[in-house]
Amino acid sequence: MDTQRLSRMDLNLLVALQVLLEEQNVSKAAARLFITQSAMSKTLSRLRELFDDPLFTRSAHSMVPTPKAIELHSSLEEILLKIDALVGAGEIDPGQFRGQFHISALDHFILPMIPSLVEIFQTEAPELRIKMSMDVEEQFKSMAEGRIDLAIGPRRLEYQDDFIVEHLCETQPVFLLRTDHPLKKLENPSWRDLMQYPEVALKVPSAAYLRSSWMHRRFSQYRKFSTIVLETPDYLAAIQTIAKTDCLMPTPRMSLPFIKATGAISTIPLPGREGKYTIEVMLVYHQRTAHSPLHRWVRARIKEIYARLFD
Repeated sequence: MDTQRLSRMDLNLLVALQVLLEEQNVSKAAARLFITQSAMSKTLSRLRELFDDPLFTRSAHSMVPTPKAIELHSSLEEILLKIDALVGAGEIDPGQFRGQFHISALDHFILPMIPSLVEIFQTEAPELRIKMSMDVEEQFKSMAEGRIDLAIGPRRLEYQDDFIVEHLCETQPVFLLRTDHPLKKLENPSWRDLMQYPEVALKVPSAAYLRSSWMHRRFSQYRKFSTIVLETPDYLAAIQTIAKTDCLMPTPRMSLPFIKATGAISTIPLPGREGKYTIEVMLVYHQRTAHSPLHRWVRARIKEIYARLFD
């Protein structure tokens, strides 16, 4: 460690760089740090000199980080969190949290939880907002680069070593169908019975995600013979289609509180042994956020909600 070099450096520059990386806008970064836009621009000039790199280039609506800035971001937040924990005695005041918390998940696994989380944010952390994303294809890369804060979804076959995985709940697979669907008249519909009806499928962006998905593996035989008449990333469009047609859609049972609120949707279990399988739902985050007071607080609230709803 070069202590002389560190003693000559203004550590506030690192805080400014972190905020610039989060906001990608000089005016917004200045507002968060309670300084003028001119002062923020001068700080950015000092950062460019310090790292011998432009750090950001301008686009139509924001500043785009350079490869050097992205590389710095991968470790900068962790360093600042450790400094904050060192001097802050680990105290957490949610009322001081500001900004945006980005969660990546398919609607299947997140819809029942979101209203409760929003209510908690409004009450305890009113300056903090939630951003939802279904970009599951890039979620691990995005978590590593700081664009996504955590992901929720079914247990995958494997995870990279730099991710932390925690159990949230367990659920079972079911088929969604309209309340007066012909299958509801059968006592124990078989796979052959189900295959007579078309399917609505939620669009998943990548083959890699499908290969790691419990649902895909268990439904692979059924999918060989089923007819998909609608593939959409829009959960509401899928539900409305099911409510007005004879289509079916496989889903985790945990989404039922949201679905049943429509009043037009019912369920049937999977036939045979597949109906007894369990889907384990996981919370995943990058190890660089493991000690963040904000991240720890949000993760704790999410785990409390899932425990209350599904245990």
